[in-house]
Amino acid sequence: MKHWNKTGKIKSIIILIFILLSSISIINFNENIELRNDFYIGISTFSSIIIILFIPLLTKFWSLFGIKFKEPNWNENPLSLNFSRNLILFQFIGYCFIFTGIIKVLFIVLFYQTFHGESVFIFSSGVSIIIGIKLSVKWMSKSYNKKKKSLPRI
Repeated sequence: MKHWNKTGKIKSIIILIFILLSSISIINFNENIELRNDFYIGISTFSSIIIILFIPLLTKFWSLFGIKFKEPNWNENPLSLNFSRNLILFQFIGYCFIFTGIIKVLFIVLFYQTFHGESVFIFSSGVSIIIGIKLSVKWMSKSYNKKKKSLPRI
């Protein structure tokens, strides 16, 4: 945290606000959610696979048009208009989902001693986004290094 700039600190505060808002929604928690939990478990698995595949394929598609994606950095603005930096927005959304899902799961387990599929869905979506970004950056760095190696030296 001591290496964060102003943007990184603002992003952390926004995530904290999302966590507080989601914890307020737990007050109106409906305990009869057994049927929906099965749906959320299934959709969490399916959406995780789709998200993990979508982000690398999207970056690969746009790289065919000459856009070089850069690895996201926490200290950069997620609303940047630079198209090669749009993974920063995905990273921010992923961390928002992860922390909001963790807090909701913990509060519901502590206060209601029950499983809440919606919170697990939010958490798994966030983790999938971060995994997709990591795979995308790894895939892009391999293709960039391959292009650099294939060029003849003069």
